Amino acid sequence: MRSTGQEKIPINEPNYNKPKLFEDLPHKMILTISEMEPLFDIAVGTAVTAKLTQTFQFKGTIISKSADGKTAVKSVVVRSATRQGAVLTFTKITNQNGSFTYTGRIISMESIDAYQIVKENDQYILQKKNYYEMVRE
Repeated sequence: MRSTGQEKIPINEPNYNKPKLFEDLPHKMILTISEMEPLFDIAVGTAVTAKLTQTFQFKGTIISKSADGKTAVKSVVVRSATRQGAVLTFTKITNQNGSFTYTGRIISMESIDAYQIVKENDQYILQKKNYYEMVRE
Protein backbone atom coordinates (compact mmCIF):
# COMPACT_ATOMS: atom_id res chain seq x y z
CA MET A 1 0.00 0.00 0.00
CA ARG A 2 1.39 3.34 -1.05
CA SER A 3 1.13 6.41 1.15
CA THR A 4 -0.48 9.45 -0.41
CA GLY A 5 0.48 11.77 2.42
CA GLN A 6 -3.20 12.54 2.99
CA GLU A 7 -3.86 10.05 5.83
CA LYS A 8 -4.94 11.52 9.13
CA ILE A 9 -3.08 10.50 12.26
CA PRO A 10 -5.48 8.94 14.77
CA ILE A 11 -5.97 10.98 17.93
CA ASN A 12 -7.17 9.63 21.25
CA GLU A 13 -10.30 11.35 22.45
CA PRO A 14 -10.01 12.62 26.03
CA ASN A 15 -11.76 10.42 28.58
CA TYR A 16 -13.35 12.87 30.98
CA ASN A 17 -14.98 10.00 32.88
CA LYS A 18 -11.74 8.85 34.53
CA PRO A 19 -11.97 8.62 38.32
CA LYS A 20 -10.53 11.30 40.59
CA LEU A 21 -7.47 10.13 42.50
CA PHE A 22 -7.06 13.23 44.69
CA GLU A 23 -10.68 14.03 45.47
CA ASP A 24 -9.91 13.92 49.20
CA LEU A 25 -7.27 16.65 48.92
CA PRO A 26 -7.58 20.45 48.57
CA HIS A 27 -7.20 22.36 45.31
CA LYS A 28 -3.99 24.05 46.57
CA MET A 29 -1.47 23.05 49.22
CA ILE A 30 1.75 24.78 50.27
CA LEU A 31 4.71 22.59 49.33
CA THR A 32 7.34 21.76 51.97
CA ILE A 33 10.50 21.99 49.84
CA SER A 34 12.84 21.32 52.78
CA GLU A 35 11.14 17.94 53.32
CA MET A 36 11.42 17.06 49.61
CA GLU A 37 15.11 17.96 49.11
CA PRO A 38 16.40 14.68 50.64
CA LEU A 39 14.69 12.72 47.84
CA PHE A 40 17.56 13.69 45.52
CA ASP A 41 20.05 11.79 47.72
CA ILE A 42 18.12 8.52 48.07
CA ALA A 43 18.98 5.51 45.90
CA VAL A 44 16.73 4.16 43.15
CA GLY A 45 14.62 1.27 44.48
CA THR A 46 14.29 2.74 47.98
CA ALA A 47 10.85 3.02 49.59
CA VAL A 48 10.19 6.58 50.79
CA THR A 49 7.59 8.66 52.57
CA ALA A 50 7.87 12.27 51.43
CA LYS A 51 6.04 14.91 53.44
CA LEU A 52 4.99 17.14 50.53
CA THR A 53 2.78 19.43 52.61
CA GLN A 54 1.74 19.75 56.23
CA THR A 55 -1.16 17.34 55.58
CA PHE A 56 -0.11 15.20 52.59
CA GLN A 57 2.52 12.48 52.55
CA PHE A 58 3.47 10.71 49.33
CA LYS A 59 4.49 7.09 49.95
CA GLY A 60 6.23 5.16 47.23
CA THR A 61 9.43 3.91 45.66
CA ILE A 62 12.10 5.92 43.88
CA ILE A 63 12.10 4.56 40.32
CA SER A 64 14.39 7.06 38.57
CA LYS A 65 16.93 9.78 39.27
CA SER A 66 19.05 12.03 37.11
CA ALA A 67 21.53 14.83 37.61
CA ASP A 68 23.22 16.98 35.01
CA GLY A 69 26.21 18.89 36.33
CA LYS A 70 26.45 21.06 33.23
CA THR A 71 22.99 22.55 33.62
CA ALA A 72 22.66 21.95 37.36
CA VAL A 73 19.41 20.02 37.05
CA LYS A 74 18.42 17.21 39.41
CA SER A 75 15.28 15.10 39.06
CA VAL A 76 13.71 12.26 40.98
CA VAL A 77 10.68 10.13 40.12
CA VAL A 78 8.66 8.31 42.80
CA ARG A 79 5.94 5.74 42.02
CA SER A 80 3.15 5.85 44.59
CA ALA A 81 2.42 2.87 46.81
CA THR A 82 -0.93 4.26 47.96
CA ARG A 83 -2.37 6.34 45.10
CA GLN A 84 -2.98 3.85 42.29
CA GLY A 85 -0.92 4.67 39.21
CA ALA A 86 0.36 8.02 40.49
CA VAL A 87 3.91 9.16 39.86
CA LEU A 88 5.64 12.14 41.49
CA THR A 89 8.25 13.92 39.38
CA PHE A 90 10.30 16.52 41.27
CA THR A 91 13.01 18.64 39.62
CA LYS A 92 15.44 21.17 41.08
CA ILE A 93 17.20 23.66 38.80
CA THR A 94 20.15 25.67 40.07
CA ASN A 95 20.08 29.09 38.43
CA GLN A 96 23.19 31.03 37.41
CA ASN A 97 22.78 33.37 40.38
CA GLY A 98 22.79 30.40 42.79
CA SER A 99 19.05 30.43 43.46
CA PHE A 100 16.85 27.39 42.85
CA THR A 101 13.74 26.76 40.80
CA TYR A 102 11.54 23.73 41.41
CA THR A 103 9.12 22.04 39.03
CA GLY A 104 7.19 18.83 39.01
CA ARG A 105 3.87 17.11 39.14
CA ILE A 106 1.91 14.19 40.50
CA ILE A 107 0.00 12.47 37.75
CA SER A 108 -1.63 9.17 36.86
CA MET A 109 -2.76 8.14 33.39
CA GLU A 110 -5.66 6.38 35.09
CA SER A 111 -7.22 9.44 36.76
CA ILE A 112 -8.66 12.78 35.66
CA ASP A 113 -7.02 14.89 38.37
CA ALA A 114 -3.37 15.67 38.96
CA TYR A 115 -1.14 18.13 40.81
CA GLN A 116 1.41 20.52 39.39
CA ILE A 117 4.16 22.27 41.36
CA VAL A 118 3.84 26.01 40.74
CA LYS A 119 5.29 29.12 42.33
CA GLU A 120 2.72 31.51 43.73
CA ASN A 121 3.45 34.57 45.88
CA ASP A 122 7.10 33.54 46.41
CA GLN A 123 6.21 30.05 47.64
CA TYR A 124 5.77 26.72 45.93
CA ILE A 125 2.40 25.03 45.99
CA LEU A 126 0.78 21.88 44.72
CA GLN A 127 -2.08 23.03 42.53
CA LYS A 128 -4.74 20.60 41.38
CA LYS A 129 -5.16 20.35 37.62
CA ASN A 130 -7.16 18.36 35.14
CA TYR A 131 -5.08 15.58 33.55
CA TYR A 132 -5.83 16.96 30.08
CA GLU A 133 -4.57 20.43 31.04
CA MET A 134 -1.16 18.86 31.54
CA VAL A 135 -1.05 16.07 28.94
CA ARG A 136 -2.05 15.93 25.29
CA GLU A 137 -2.72 12.48 23.86
